[in-house]
Amino acid sequence: MKAREKFNTRKHWLTLTVGLILMGSSLQAQDVISGKVLEKENAGAPFATVTLLDVTDSTVVKGAITGEDGQYHIKQALPGRYFLAVSSVGYSRYYSQAFFYEGNQLELPAIVLNESAKVLGEVTVTAQRQVMERKADRYVMNVAASTFQSDNLQDILQALPFVQVKGEEITVNGKGGVLILLDKVQMPGATLSTVLGSMTGDEIDNIEFITNPSSRYPASVSTVIEITTKKSKHYGLTGSARLTASQGVKGKVLSGTSLTYRKEKWVANLNLNYNAGISYSENSGYRVLNTNGEKVVLHQDLSSSLMSHKPSVRGSFEYTIDKNNVLGVQATTSYGRTMHSSLTQNRIRFASEVNGATDSLLSTDFSDAGYNLVQNYSVFYNHKLAAKGKSFDMVFTYTPAQRKEKTEMHFQNLSDEQGGLIRKLRTVRNINTSQADILVGQMDWNLPYKNNLNLATGAKITHSSNNTRPTQEVLTSDGFVPERAFSFINEFEENITAGYLTVDKLVNKNTNISAGLRAEYATMRVDNITSGTRAVDRSFLDFFPTLMIQHSLTDDVQLSANYRRTIQRPGFQVLTPFRTYVDDFTITEGNPGLRPKYSNSYSVNTVYKGNLYVEVEYREEKDVYTQLPEAVGDITIWKDRNFDLSSYSLVGNYGYKITPWWSGSVFAYGAVFNSAIETKDFEAISIPKSFYHSVGLENTFSLPGGLRLETSYKYTGPFRYGLIDIVANNFSRVALKGDLLNKKLQYTLAVTDLFKGDVTGGTINAFNVNTNLTNYYDGRRIQLGFVYKFGKNTVKGAQNKKLGNEDVLNRVE
Repeated sequence: MKAREKFNTRKHWLTLTVGLILMGSSLQAQDVISGKVLEKENAGAPFATVTLLDVTDSTVVKGAITGEDGQYHIKQALPGRYFLAVSSVGYSRYYSQAFFYEGNQLELPAIVLNESAKVLGEVTVTAQRQVMERKADRYVMNVAASTFQSDNLQDILQALPFVQVKGEEITVNGKGGVLILLDKVQMPGATLSTVLGSMTGDEIDNIEFITNPSSRYPASVSTVIEITTKKSKHYGLTGSARLTASQGVKGKVLSGTSLTYRKEKWVANLNLNYNAGISYSENSGYRVLNTNGEKVVLHQDLSSSLMSHKPSVRGSFEYTIDKNNVLGVQATTSYGRTMHSSLTQNRIRFASEVNGATDSLLSTDFSDAGYNLVQNYSVFYNHKLAAKGKSFDMVFTYTPAQRKEKTEMHFQNLSDEQGGLIRKLRTVRNINTSQADILVGQMDWNLPYKNNLNLATGAKITHSSNNTRPTQEVLTSDGFVPERAFSFINEFEENITAGYLTVDKLVNKNTNISAGLRAEYATMRVDNITSGTRAVDRSFLDFFPTLMIQHSLTDDVQLSANYRRTIQRPGFQVLTPFRTYVDDFTITEGNPGLRPKYSNSYSVNTVYKGNLYVEVEYREEKDVYTQLPEAVGDITIWKDRNFDLSSYSLVGNYGYKITPWWSGSVFAYGAVFNSAIETKDFEAISIPKSFYHSVGLENTFSLPGGLRLETSYKYTGPFRYGLIDIVANNFSRVALKGDLLNKKLQYTLAVTDLFKGDVTGGTINAFNVNTNLTNYYDGRRIQLGFVYKFGKNTVKGAQNKKLGNEDVLNRVE
């Protein structure tokens, strides 16, 4: 009896075990996308990286590495529309057609890779990776496939047809409010110039320009520039060293090195850069003052040579605790110094009419000096929750920034038309010091559920403070003495608490709806310590909705409708009450009464075969602000003012590949602007409609001998922006890239701004003054750059098959 019970118990456990095994096998068999990657028709491609990408925004969902037979298995993917990207050393990157995954098992057709070199007769021409791609909500630039390895980021953006660069101000398709993400970590606005000037193309793998960002991003952001740096897939130490020299009117040098050390669970990066050179600019034009019924014309010619040195260091460390937890840190320090040897020469000729005979001449020479120290420290943590696909991210960032700017006149003389000295005017020195601190904390949850529903939610807290001390000093017999009318102490503080929720729902296999709502509570305070008054004391509670509806008519045609509301709050640089003396006829002034800008944008776009992109947009902007002049007597006061703007625009982008060695894209953007401005001091001003248009063309040629030739050109016609008639400008670039020393040394020879069209400025008819100014920033240059790569350059030694693909593998549950 006991034997039978024992046998029955064993039988029970055996049945249960077999059942569990069968159930486990059944579970393992579910939710798997599988297939095979081949190097040739019958040979599997071992250790290839297979990535599952979301059709809507090309984000990475899951990933896998093929076995020695080329077989891959992507487990536990949620139902949705996807496509595959496959990469393998020695072969061109492969992108599959879009497909719909309903869950359970899906066996995809075999993928046959193409070798990355095609032999044409006895000449070898390397097949190329397309530099620029356009998707429904973003541009994707494959920097690693371009000739920009020896350029800094600002020069790269300057050459792109859909990006407009004016000093440190960047707009994409005419949209400002740019946020930079560096390896998924949000960079505060104070670091923008640091990232632009110190990062080089050699450090960057790709850049994505997200033109329809979700509610996850701050409401002040209209465009997200997401930079992904290179992270070697080889264990041990790898790196590169670079040196670039360019010559225009003045010379510049950029040098640096990048180091990566990778182990099985961690990777460390170190980037060192050094910029030195002279930034040369020319400013010419005139202003017409109409005061008390009299007209005075001031013709201005200004040239500036600013000598600067800027060393910078950036490092990161990322540690994979286990398959569900990743911890990392980033740190950046940039120190820029403008040398005392910098010189600016300003000449103002007085006349009774435009281009008339000179009555008298104001001559001023002055030097600019100072420093700018910006640091950025970030800690980030990623945790994948036990439930399938759910994740949690947390980022803390601290950014201290110090700045000191000193402008000191050497002399200011007024002469007659023959050059004889009439009198010496006062000699002035302006000093502006500031100390800013920015603290950011952000948490995000990604929560996918059944029935093709995904929730994302998060919260963000930002604290910004800035202490500024603009001071003017006048030279006397006792030395420089402070002048109270132009000396201030201001304290600025801004706090923003934000939360958001987005809901993504795959309605059917062809339609996806994404709706979001972001709430932001902001407080702004500006104290004038000098006068003991509070110049600004504001609080805002705003809600910013977003909506995106995407529909696939076919596998080749995708449609998208978008809505987004944004805000642009004036910063401390324009809100603080200050007056800066430039010369006896020019003053700049802050405006504490400046209002924030609110924008509503509505757009519809379509993508055909991933090559043709067309978007129509209507944008309504309330309280846009820009700097405008006003004449008080014979003094021109420049001050930021609000105006309203609405626009209708049409954007088109077409990417083509004529042959395996010739590809490119053409870009066009047109818009109709309607503007209106009304102030307390002046009656409503009628502003006529304006037509904005910009076109661009870029081509890439793979030539024999491993050479690569890139050409680009963009043109923006004249247009009216509020009260400003902006001049036409164009920018061109031709670059040739080649390799030496068994491809360890890469060289680039480039020529930029061939037609000397990189100009800014225009005509302003504002109130009682008319100005016409044009600026040129030494854009016509010839540049020679070298990048030397060292360390491992083959994957054959990585026998553990991980090859540094942990960032993909960790997405597999």
